[in-house]
Amino acid sequence: MAHWTISVNGVRAAQQLERLFGAFARLGVPVRSGRLGHGHVHLVLEPGAPTRLLPQELVRLGFDAVTEPGEHLLEALSERERELMEHLAAGLQMKEAARRMGIETNTAREYWARVKRKWGVRTFGQAVSTWMTELASGSDGHGAAG
Repeated sequence: MAHWTISVNGVRAAQQLERLFGAFARLGVPVRSGRLGHGHVHLVLEPGAPTRLLPQELVRLGFDAVTEPGEHLLEALSERERELMEHLAAGLQMKEAARRMGIETNTAREYWARVKRKWGVRTFGQAVSTWMTELASGSDGHGAAG
C-alpha cells in the first residue's frame, strides 16, 4: 500500500515543530518516520493515513509543504540504516556489518530494529528483497547511500 511523504520547509524553531506535529495529532494522521534537516522536516506517513485535510491545515499554519504519494522506502532510512542494509544485502552477518561500519553489534541491531519498524518487515530476507526492489526502482532519487 502506498504511503504519503510530506516535506515541510521553514521549520527552524521548536515551537514550529510543535505546531507541525500538533496538526498531525489533531487530524489523526500517524507518522511512520521523520527526518529533520536544516530548516526542513521530511515525514513518511503510515499507509492509509487520512491526509485529505492535511495540506490545507499546514498552509493555514504558515508552513510551506509538499505532499507526495508513493513508495519512498529508502528515503525513510537514515544514512547509517542504509549503510547497514547495504552490508546485509551483500550477505554479511550483523556482527561483520557492525565491524565494517565501526560500531558495536548492539548499535547495528538498533539500526536493524528501526529498518524493520519503518518498512514493516520481519526478516532479513524481506528487508533485502525490499532493498533490492527499491534500488532497482531508484525511488529516492539519489541512490542508496548518501
